Amino acid sequence: KRGFNNIFAKDYSEVNIGMIQKLIDAKTLDGKGVIDHAALKAVGLARGGKDGVRLLGKGDFTAKLSFKVAGVSKGAREAVEKAGGSIELIERKVPSELAAAKKGKARLARIADKDAKKAAAKA
Repeated sequence: KRGFNNIFAKDYSEVNIGMIQKLIDAKTLDGKGVIDHAALKAVGLARGGKDGVRLLGKGDFTAKLSFKVAGVSKGAREAVEKAGGSIELIERKVPSELAAAKKGKARLARIADKDAKKAAAKA
């Protein structure tokens, strides 16, 4: 082993738009609705990728589709928009942010509980 493993690295499942077009032409992938990580996983294009799917611009693309993905390359964005489609990027919550939010909610709940006990003691 050499170097180090970046524990903060993003783990995307990369999918080329040319492969998506091939599946649409073969009628394996339904072009209606929004194409997301679950839809791409169902047809076998996206494997793994705990942080979601990233679209890459390799290949030809002509289908008018809407995507909901975690990342997109410049070429893929241009190709999808040129074909009349749209891309919505998902913002993934960082675990430290989730923990901080949970801690804040727990603190507020304790304060509210303490205030309720004081009010009950006075009554």
